[in-house]
Amino acid sequence: MKSLLKDRRSIAWAKKLRQALSMPSGNFPHLKHSSPNLSYGRHKGPALSRARRAANLILLFPDNAGRWTIPLMIRAETEGIHAGEIALPGGRREPGETARETALREFWEETGHRVAEKQVLGELPPTHVWASNHQVRTFVALQHSIPVWSPDPKEVAGLLFLPLSHLMNPGNFGMHQVTRRRVQFSAPHLSVSGQRVWGATLRMLVELGEVLGSAE
Repeated sequence: MKSLLKDRRSIAWAKKLRQALSMPSGNFPHLKHSSPNLSYGRHKGPALSRARRAANLILLFPDNAGRWTIPLMIRAETEGIHAGEIALPGGRREPGETARETALREFWEETGHRVAEKQVLGELPPTHVWASNHQVRTFVALQHSIPVWSPDPKEVAGLLFLPLSHLMNPGNFGMHQVTRRRVQFSAPHLSVSGQRVWGATLRMLVELGEVLGSAE
């Protein structure tokens, strides 16, 4: 009976989350500022006409303790400007693909786990990653079982797992100094397993946190 009630609660929560993802982003409560202090709102602003199109996927799944969790990846050192950073699985769109197809394909290629299209609940507002000039569309999916992971070592140095309760706890956020081309600035981050999640990835996670707050 407890398992049945838990499944019903999960289904009801997934329905609320799907509804929240369809709301205009202006309806989301503010969770926490997530952009570096030199970004000037670029993550939220319109992408340049020459911006490359990309997509990624946030997968929610229950861990061994039953906590809803998000997989993050540590990019391999061969991954250019974002090498070694924490990111959501995703990548650039290929010709003839929809953004959703890109997100699902990239997630599978990078983590080794295939997410079905029917598991996608919706989409977050797009993010302009101005450091690499990409406009990224972020999709949110949910499954009720623990995935089997097999990350691609060419692209992924390792996986991290972020419980939603950790994301929603303000005590896990902080600030750090970043130096880019001799310019130093402050940037917010989320601490996950001793790693700092910041930049566009943090912004996308905070967007999710805002949606979750409206789905409660």
